[in-house]
Amino acid sequence: MPFNRLSIQWKITLLAGLCLLAIVSLLVGSSLYQSQRSASLVQADSRQMLEQSARLRLQARAELQAIRIQRYFMDNYQYGKGFSRQVLFLKEQAEKRFLDAFDLREDLTRQVRTSLEANPEILGLYLVFEPNALDGKDELFVDQPELGSNDKGRFSLYWAQPTPGTLESESMTEELLADSSTGPSGAPYNAWYTCPMKTGQSCVLDPYFDNVGDRQILMTSIAFPLQLDGKTVGVMGLDISLERLQQLSVAGNRELYEGNGHVSILSPAGLLAGHSRDASLLSAKLDKAFGANAGELAGNLQAGKALEMQHDGLLRVMEPFKPIPTAAPWSVLLEVPEQVLLAPALELDAKLSAQNQAANLTGLLIGILAAIAGLLLVWLTARGVTRPIQGVAGMLRDIASGEGDLTRRLDYARQDELGELAGWFNRFLDKLQPTIADVKRSVQDARGTADQSAAIASQTSAGMQQQFREVDQVATASHEMSATAQDVARSAAQAAEAARGADQATREGLGVIGRTTSAIEQLASEMSAAMEEVQALANSSEQIGSVLEVIRAIAEQTNLLALNAAIEAARAGEAGRGFAVVADEVRNLARRTQDSVEEIRQVIEGLQHGTREVVGSMHSSHRQAQGSVEQVEQAVAALQRIGNAVTVITDMNLQIASAAEEQSAVAEEINRNVAAIRDVTESLSGQAEESAQVSQALNRLANHQQGLMDQFRA
Repeated sequence: MPFNRLSIQWKITLLAGLCLLAIVSLLVGSSLYQSQRSASLVQADSRQMLEQSARLRLQARAELQAIRIQRYFMDNYQYGKGFSRQVLFLKEQAEKRFLDAFDLREDLTRQVRTSLEANPEILGLYLVFEPNALDGKDELFVDQPELGSNDKGRFSLYWAQPTPGTLESESMTEELLADSSTGPSGAPYNAWYTCPMKTGQSCVLDPYFDNVGDRQILMTSIAFPLQLDGKTVGVMGLDISLERLQQLSVAGNRELYEGNGHVSILSPAGLLAGHSRDASLLSAKLDKAFGANAGELAGNLQAGKALEMQHDGLLRVMEPFKPIPTAAPWSVLLEVPEQVLLAPALELDAKLSAQNQAANLTGLLIGILAAIAGLLLVWLTARGVTRPIQGVAGMLRDIASGEGDLTRRLDYARQDELGELAGWFNRFLDKLQPTIADVKRSVQDARGTADQSAAIASQTSAGMQQQFREVDQVATASHEMSATAQDVARSAAQAAEAARGADQATREGLGVIGRTTSAIEQLASEMSAAMEEVQALANSSEQIGSVLEVIRAIAEQTNLLALNAAIEAARAGEAGRGFAVVADEVRNLARRTQDSVEEIRQVIEGLQHGTREVVGSMHSSHRQAQGSVEQVEQAVAALQRIGNAVTVITDMNLQIASAAEEQSAVAEEINRNVAAIRDVTESLSGQAEESAQVSQALNRLANHQQGLMDQFRA
């Protein structure tokens, strides 16, 4: 329902209620906002505190793990450091007491064995001196592995302990000591020897797998330089198993949030020495275990820096440590899912959210109850205010229901605002009643005038519409006549142009025919001359035939004479043999002459036959050429008559085109005038139509006013 159609009681109730609801909503909203903000601040602070506490705890766990691993390395480091000092002491004592080289090497071999037996956790112990650095007598101990001497006599002893108490010894060859090819970690294979020799410090190798007995074990070496008077004379080293590091990783993972995290131990080259998640990745590089994060981890690992990073829902903490004082830093990497790490904070968030939601719901219910109570009070107050107004409205409704009777007056006895309203309303009726009476009379007069104006406007509009239709037909006909005149002018111009073309073509045809006539006459003259020459050729051919007859007769006589000579020669016997031969040759020549004459005769006969046919054909062509000359002369006469007729047509077409153009110009002018008249008529017709509509509207308005005035009784 629109607001304007509501009663005053409902308007007061609605407006006051909206104000009350706005105030209550503002108060409740402000309370909810402050409560929510306070809860958010508490949640954020508590979450930050718990998260910081979890990070510190995780960092402390990483440091603790690093200390455990470092202790494992340092125990072996201290043992190796002490044993290296013992080896140097034995060498010094041997030099001071002039101990035999054999006894010295035997004593060192025994000391290494005894030391390894006393430490079953060590996988191997090796002792290598530089050439002739032990006793200067390497050449005396070539290929004596029982004294720790290799193929060059150099002391390079290695004792292995595959299982506790089981020892195996060997001497390391020069080829093995010089093997500098790159291993899986990127360091050379002989780094266990070259690292302490070059740096003069103890070194820890990157983890690697090696066969120990019948199984592969992840291990590393701690190599110590043997130095006398500031010069490194050899290397002593320990091979230790890194299975202890894997055990520490698994145990640390169990202690880390009940096994929901992961512990990894990384060497300086980025190889895994321990990995609680997957033991098959031991000695593998970082990218196989950590994928896209391997680059950042490797950078911090090489720099020996601590790292804390969040990625893919995991929190990673990397703590560097030095396994021994002089080695490159290793690192312990702890990985914990953020959901596990922040579980206490999330639980506290859930509790605070539940409490905050309950408090907000309570405040909202209190606000709704207060709003309902306020709306009820507002409605009762509005009802008390509008009850007198409803009484006045009832009185006005009685006046309105009396068919607009302006003679009635309001009767309201109270002296309040409504009484004052009723008094002034009665005075308004006193002034309005005579005015309405005068207006009713004026409306009746205006109605009569409007009826007459509407009738006249309707007649004018009908006449203008009839005139517009007739003028429109005239304009259409004028336009068509103008178009027809233009078409006639164009057609006449085209016909004149075509006639000029035909006249030109006729003249060109006359020229062509004249040249053709001359050519035919010349051809006839040449054919006549050719006929005479061909006739002469035929006569010459007949003369050649006569000559050939004479030659043939001579050949026959010669043949007969040769035959007679041959007969006479035969009669003469041996004396006439030469003459017989000549007679025989003459006879052959006569026969060949006869044959040639016969061939020439046949050719001459063919030539004579062709000549006669050519003569006949040339006689026929001569007669046809003469007939063509006559026909061409007739065509020339016809074309001359056509040219004269085309000239006459061209002149007439030019006159027609000129007249059509003048007619088209006049028709175009008439068309423009008629179009202008049509436009004016159309405008007048529209105005007449509008005038009729205005008159009809005025008539309807007058009737409507009459109806309105009839509702009042003055």
